[in-house]
Amino acid sequence: MSKLKEILSDLKNGTSHSVSYLMSNDVETALSKKGIKIRKIFSPLLRMIYLTQTDYKLVREPSEKINNKGKIFIINHRQADDIVLGANAVNKHGYIVFGNEKLVLETSSGLGLWANGMIALKRDSAESRKSTYNKMKYVLENGGNIIIYSEGYWNLDDDGITDGIHASDAHNSECWLIQDINIGAIRLAKETGCPVVPTILHYDEIGKKRCYSKRGRIIYVGKDDDIFSKKDEVIDEMNTIYYNLMEKYSSYKRSELESDGISLKEKWIALKKELISACDIPSIGYKLDLLDEKRIGKAKVGKPVVTNEEAFKHLDEIEINSSNAYLLSKRLSGRK
Repeated sequence: MSKLKEILSDLKNGTSHSVSYLMSNDVETALSKKGIKIRKIFSPLLRMIYLTQTDYKLVREPSEKINNKGKIFIINHRQADDIVLGANAVNKHGYIVFGNEKLVLETSSGLGLWANGMIALKRDSAESRKSTYNKMKYVLENGGNIIIYSEGYWNLDDDGITDGIHASDAHNSECWLIQDINIGAIRLAKETGCPVVPTILHYDEIGKKRCYSKRGRIIYVGKDDDIFSKKDEVIDEMNTIYYNLMEKYSSYKRSELESDGISLKEKWIALKKELISACDIPSIGYKLDLLDEKRIGKAKVGKPVVTNEEAFKHLDEIEINSSNAYLLSKRLSGRK
């Protein structure tokens, strides 16, 4: 009876405290074999409901047919709509790995994630990260799928500055289609034998809001495979799918993009503010902080990425005159 009261309180207050048990590090407290089976049955209906929770119309590209169990779907991460649209892009039931405790418990979204199947992660806790890995393994070993956003945080920044560790920028640049991804899902694929299915969401806000999606080819990680090389293979596949979707659906003339007299940069900044504010929780004064989201660690980069700093370093050695001064343009070089 107390649990029912807690659920009713959540429905009244727009919270999800009744599912706080999902935060437990004990696998069988948070998950069950019965729960995995039941959620598969109701998953198609829930995905239809999910589509009513977004302003974007989903356009799903034809993809390779796959069976309904034992897959790790790695999806790119750009905004809050990724959760409801990602589940539909996968088009199979999967437990969603979700790493924001406040959004899980202090909004009604937690109930929706619980209904679908969620693995709740406390990113600051080493114990929780270990438990999350074990929970994902439990789901896979019991015939379920995993949906994970392995970039770890939203790909919305555009600093282009090296972090001094990964021979790349801070893993988040407007020049990157896909950020570097965490290695956990690749390690899990190697340990369980379950394949990775790279999946892409490409948003287009020009005119009507659209989200184009596609599942990529199935990638297996063998017992003797190097997980960092496989990680790069997954990223390459995601970049390829993303580029192809952009090329097919989002090829515009600059005049079309700036027809209202507002520059692309100004539009991008305004869009980022809109997307970030979608996660505000006024009742507890919570606001999403992208810099704070960047705390999550990344795997080493197998293929070093050339940053803006490195690509345009030669400009420091050029003797500038009236004929070549245009090379210093921030628009051309991306330098700060």
